[in-house]
Amino acid sequence: MAAPVPGVKPAQPQPAADKLQPGLSVNYTYMMFSHVSEVPKGGKGKPGPVLANLDHRTDSGNVLTATNSMGVGAQINGFIKLDKPGTYTFELLSNDGVKWTIGGVLMHEDPGIHGDMTSPPVEVAVTEPGWYAFAIDYFQRKGTSALRLSWKPPGGQTMVVVPPEAFASLKP
Repeated sequence: MAAPVPGVKPAQPQPAADKLQPGLSVNYTYMMFSHVSEVPKGGKGKPGPVLANLDHRTDSGNVLTATNSMGVGAQINGFIKLDKPGTYTFELLSNDGVKWTIGGVLMHEDPGIHGDMTSPPVEVAVTEPGWYAFAIDYFQRKGTSALRLSWKPPGGQTMVVVPPEAFASLKP
């Protein structure tokens, strides 16, 4: 496994509890994307229902909470709570392209069209517990779709899907 990703810092200032809502905010754009870099350029987009967490995989049906099953781009933003010091290990399953950051630092990018692919394990050394900025640009072109984030927190024994209580976003 590679060394922990350096330079990840908690949000400053930490978001006030009364300004947060559970889950991650998502903005959808619709077109036949070929590369994750096209997602932010897809136009104004349309906000979707808040995502409780990232545990999505389907052979058919709509992507995440979007209104389409193909040609979906999603800009997902909010915070992830890393509430104890130590090393967190993450894995991100995606189908198709994805670019993921924590604290503004790139964790993983798999930008093109592909079937279900899991990132190599990504280790993040946390010295300051708190809320960390969290962002994913993601697209699904056609066919099956997947976006699932798993972790093993410090002291954990196995990888599990990151639970909803670990995510929040700013209230609209």
